[in-house]
Amino acid sequence: MNSEDQLDGQEMEPEAESASASKPAKTDKPLENKVVKLLEKNPLGMTLPEMAGGPRQMKKIRTLRPVLAEAIKLGLVMPVSQRAGHTVYRLVKSLGPR
Repeated sequence: MNSEDQLDGQEMEPEAESASASKPAKTDKPLENKVVKLLEKNPLGMTLPEMAGGPRQMKKIRTLRPVLAEAIKLGLVMPVSQRAGHTVYRLVKSLGPR
């Protein structure tokens, strides 16, 4: 019985960890706003390296990539063209009739 109680106690700890894992999801939302804010400042659009601050900012590029993908899925951002081999993203609300 004691070993079962210990197992139950161990099973409760991962649930607490999963609850803390939901907290980073809340921090992702300001990052999404960051991408939208960056694109609002630049009506011509930006590439991912431009958003990160340069092509060598690999860590920032890696953190912005899933945020940008989520913004595309939500329909806030749209890929428009390419600049220097990178995709240019623009806000959907700033796209005018062509």
